[in-house]
Amino acid sequence: MKTTRSRGGAILLLATVIVAAGGCTGPNGPAGSVGPPLSLLLPKTIKIHPFTGTRTFDEKGGIKGIEVRIQLLDAYRDATKGFGDFRFELYEFRPHSQDRKGRRIAMWQETLMEPEKNLLHWDKLTRAYKFKLQWDQPISVGERFILTAVFASPYTERLFAERQFVAGQ
Repeated sequence: MKTTRSRGGAILLLATVIVAAGGCTGPNGPAGSVGPPLSLLLPKTIKIHPFTGTRTFDEKGGIKGIEVRIQLLDAYRDATKGFGDFRFELYEFRPHSQDRKGRRIAMWQETLMEPEKNLLHWDKLTRAYKFKLQWDQPISVGERFILTAVFASPYTERLFAERQFVAGQ
């Protein structure tokens, strides 16, 4: 019987083998310690997916927050998986300012170093990681926010993304 693997699954397996073989220098080692051609498949940029926005997470409408979908992109600009830590920060939107990012109003940390947790957040349809970030404050429909994301990994440079979005859209 012939079996096939998705590119993302193969990358996940490859990264696990590299770590097990000691091919990377560790959390404080230089990024890019994995040489070409394998380094081309590691995350090079991140992008906050357009499906990101405010959501109600339970059927009763009681748990609210932000559903973030974020893509890691390799050197070919293809969506890929990665091992590392995400930090998400939510800021007020300042409409009449050169720096639109106002006061920080929330922050979340997510660690995806364990393969099981990594796959738990992976969405095959959008080829992006999905996080349900719960928030206990009321969110007004039409309110604007700035969301920033940082991806830190022992295998890549630190990656940043930022997106403005409107609650309820």
